[in-house]
Amino acid sequence: MADKVTDRNPIFSKPLPEILDDIQDAAADARRAAEDARNAGEQAAEEVMKRLRKLFLKMAKDITEALDEPKK
Repeated sequence: MADKVTDRNPIFSKPLPEILDDIQDAAADARRAAEDARNAGEQAAEEVMKRLRKLFLKMAKDITEALDEPKK
């Protein structure tokens, strides 16, 4: 029965140090991907804040102009 398992999965034919190296490489890739995702999220948040700031300033300007207009 053990022979059937080793025939099906090639990982059982690898030595343990190679498997551990593969795991370390995969973990490093996952950490890099997580860091990239975090950076992308921060950049997106900065862009949203820029747009909100611009909108808020426009609204404040419009309100100020409306308040400064003489009443009819």
